Amino acid sequence: MRVLHLLSDWKWTGASEPAVSLCEALTSCGLDVTLAFRKTPIDFPEKTVEKEAKRRNLAFFDGFRLNRYFSPGDWLFDLRMIGPYAKEHRIDIIHAHLSHDHGSAVAGLLFRNNAPLLVRTDHKRDGLEAGLGMSWLFSHTDGLVTYSEKIRQHDVKAFSFPEERSAVVPPGINPYRGPLKDVRRELGVGEGEKVIGVIGRLKKDRGYDVILKAFRRLRNRMEGVKLVIVGRSSQVEESIKKPLAELSLEKDVILAGYRTDDYFSVINAFDLFVMMRAGSDGSARALREVMAMGKAAIVSNKGMLPELVEDGQTGFVVDMDETGLAEKMERVLRDDRLRKMFETKARDVAESRWSYEVQGRSVIAFYEKLLRLGKRA
Repeated sequence: MRVLHLLSDWKWTGASEPAVSLCEALTSCGLDVTLAFRKTPIDFPEKTVEKEAKRRNLAFFDGFRLNRYFSPGDWLFDLRMIGPYAKEHRIDIIHAHLSHDHGSAVAGLLFRNNAPLLVRTDHKRDGLEAGLGMSWLFSHTDGLVTYSEKIRQHDVKAFSFPEERSAVVPPGINPYRGPLKDVRRELGVGEGEKVIGVIGRLKKDRGYDVILKAFRRLRNRMEGVKLVIVGRSSQVEESIKKPLAELSLEKDVILAGYRTDDYFSVINAFDLFVMMRAGSDGSARALREVMAMGKAAIVSNKGMLPELVEDGQTGFVVDMDETGLAEKMERVLRDDRLRKMFETKARDVAESRWSYEVQGRSVIAFYEKLLRLGKRA
């Protein structure tokens, strides 16, 4: 079986990490996989898809343009290239990760005999937006992969997609096993203080208003607790700093910024992790990384989060409400026995359900099922 993955991005953001890591997992499982991505157009110092593909020794192709921004010339180039490439390299399945990839593949394979099967992964936090264009694309699609059952049900209904051609495959994670250092003093955490951690883009739609209001309630009832926020955004003034001043929380909330070298050491300093909304790609990578390190988590009931945290077993699931969140945060921080149970079970779940090997084998089994079903009529 030969599979071509399409990713119309070069930046290490959104769907890039899940797509590249899936290709790595599939390759490790023995599948013949090639990743096609948009070639890095500029000299960029940070991570890129190209750098990661090379670092991980993935088979890749950067001869397509895969430009998801307005560029008729690039689009026409890919329409002419995708079909012949698939035929020449005897591709059995094309796996698209973004809507531009999806559209390019559908258009490039139209009216071609013996065209490969087409699979789409939905990386969106709340599922793909329904519309005539997307419905048309799905009418020419043979398989659908989602990260959660909630999103799978949404897409199957929205696009009248056959249930037997859809699959839920939770995103993978590599548990961190490297060195750790004590960064609590550097962060400004005092001896014996409890730390609640938050990681993500500092945008208004991530539920920071609820987290900050809940933390104020907690601080009024419990001493010796700090909130550490890890992340960056151009919206930090409106989403974080202004509410901090209004709630008089400047002394108890630590803005740790964007961390790279000591990222996992910062996670190791957490006693509890909180997430109210996953990022736009929907994979909730930070939550999975934290749980893989054996940290208790409290999440909202939005999106796929309740499918990652089992309420009462690996953490708590709450409504998007500061009162309930504050109560659960206090309970976890005061009850060491409960917190330790959450930590142990969170690590076990991450290792047994979210390993890349499990993800890779699940996707291969889905590919094999689709090949048995054949092209949609």
